[in-house]
Amino acid sequence: MLTMALLYTLLSNSRQAAARLDQQQVAEKKLLELQSEQTLLEQRRTEAAELQDEAQRQRQLSRIAKDEQRIDEDIAKFTRLRDAPDKTDLTVPSWKMLYRQGLVRSCTPQGSFERKEVWITTDFMATIVRLVTALVLGIGVSLTLGMLMGCFDPLEAFFTPPFALLSKVPATAVLPIFFVLVQINFKLYIAIIVFGMLPSLAQSISASVRKDVPEELIFKAYTLGASQLELIWEVIFKQVLPRVLDAARLQIGPALVLLVAAEWMVAGEGIGYRLRLFYQRTDMTVVFVYVFILGVLGLATDYALTWARRKLCPWFGD
Repeated sequence: MLTMALLYTLLSNSRQAAARLDQQQVAEKKLLELQSEQTLLEQRRTEAAELQDEAQRQRQLSRIAKDEQRIDEDIAKFTRLRDAPDKTDLTVPSWKMLYRQGLVRSCTPQGSFERKEVWITTDFMATIVRLVTALVLGIGVSLTLGMLMGCFDPLEAFFTPPFALLSKVPATAVLPIFFVLVQINFKLYIAIIVFGMLPSLAQSISASVRKDVPEELIFKAYTLGASQLELIWEVIFKQVLPRVLDAARLQIGPALVLLVAAEWMVAGEGIGYRLRLFYQRTDMTVVFVYVFILGVLGLATDYALTWARRKLCPWFGD
């Protein structure tokens, strides 16, 4: 983390220095142009002084005086920019800019009149609701189908070919199809995440059922009089539960990628929507803040699921 922070600081400082240097060069160029205009202005003043018509001479001198005032103001402005440049580069903002223009702006109400909203609350709430709903539904369906595929050969033979095909299709490539079939609403985000995780997760759970459940446990359960349903719930499910939790933990990242991609394209609120707005402005202040918060939340979720697996399945180990 310290290395990343140091590298970012060095990159930001170099970009800010480049922006200020560019501003200085532009200011120097404008000052040269203004000096040329001053020379021309002196020539005009000389020509105006030689005019015989008093009224015409006064008009010309009045125009020259206005132009001279404008040039003096421009010279003062560009001299200040040359001597003390203040341009900032928003593509790699400094830490101060990230705090003031990124974090503070995201956490304070923005907008006008009654439409004021706190971006960070509105966007993260919308994205988290979509993500959690889709993950619960996708993991539930995947767990059910995976368990059935692992326990019953006909179901495995039926579902494995289409799942093997669909697992090789990038979910982002089928976004236009979902836009047409599902329409742009809450169901779209759920459908695209479920589509992205169901084939691979169901196959992973099915393989775990067949490989990670010792046969002696199944024989013992039948010997003790367990029915097939009791065998699936009491033996097989509990035996593969650690693998299910690990697989679900690994699905959160790809699911969030799909969700942000969909929000980037069509959403009116959410993390992807806000990132798109600031990308179009070439303003990365809020973007870096959102990315950092996403990283912290993802890391916290990963640790939470790992802790839950250890508590629920202490026999599985680390």
